[in-house]
Amino acid sequence: MEENKQLVVFGLNDQHYGLQIENVSEIIRIMDITRVPNTQYYCKGIINLRGAIVPVISLSLRLGLEEYEIGRDSRIIVAETDKGKLGLIVDNVYSVTRYSDDEVEKSEAMSGEDRFINGILKKEDDMVLLLNLEEIMED
Repeated sequence: MEENKQLVVFGLNDQHYGLQIENVSEIIRIMDITRVPNTQYYCKGIINLRGAIVPVISLSLRLGLEEYEIGRDSRIIVAETDKGKLGLIVDNVYSVTRYSDDEVEKSEAMSGEDRFINGILKKEDDMVLLLNLEEIMED
């Protein structure tokens, strides 16, 4: 049982989601996003992050959810895989939490249709949907 996995927990549309902490390089406030023509509907544009160009998407739209207005608590989670960096606009960031694989449940309702979700983490009275970053970054 691997007890020391860590997750960044954030909110989208009043639901909690999580990303593996090793895939999160930083969390920043919303900044000016330069629009890029002829991109996917969920692509908001690009940002210049200390000299690096990072594409930014609305995670809500990417997951097929309603997009909330960007507010005071909105953040960009800069996620990274071997495919590169991607900025994810989220409604707010709550915490970093530890968990073990034993606490993660695969749902029968989560078929191939929900390729963005790896599992569900149950913590106290809360449920956190674990995101599959590789799928989110696919075109």
